[in-house]
Amino acid sequence: MKKILAFSLFFVVLSAAIAQKPDSKHQERWEKYRAEKVAFLTTHLDFSPEEAQRFWPLYNQLEKERLDAQMQRKAMELKVLEAEKSMSDERIKQLTREFAGSMKNEAELLSTYNEKFLEVLPPRKVLELYKAENEFRMYMIKKFRDKRKNGE
Repeated sequence: MKKILAFSLFFVVLSAAIAQKPDSKHQERWEKYRAEKVAFLTTHLDFSPEEAQRFWPLYNQLEKERLDAQMQRKAMELKVLEAEKSMSDERIKQLTREFAGSMKNEAELLSTYNEKFLEVLPPRKVLELYKAENEFRMYMIKKFRDKRKNGE
């Protein structure tokens, strides 16, 4: 379980890093990643046309908000890493609260969208969505490792 969480965190940070770079090569990779993810989820979830019409706008909005939240968390992680030993205890308390708050915001975002998904999809498909997202992360990590192993 720890490995899955570590890989998931690695992939999320990697995705956020790629997405924030304005360079066209990185933008191209991000768009390719998104297209591959959409195709993967579509294949695994077997949406009816009606479900797809209601699901994708919600999911795309979640992805946008999730990326924003991850970027904010990444900024907080950098602040924590750059924290100086000379910081006052009060500033350190404030920093730890901000960091914990950024994690809480992400969790609340996912909880909110879970309820929205349950309004437009059967509960079993929402569960399958989470499984498919996890499978996709594992697939991409394997793909990334294979590319590195082959020197690409």
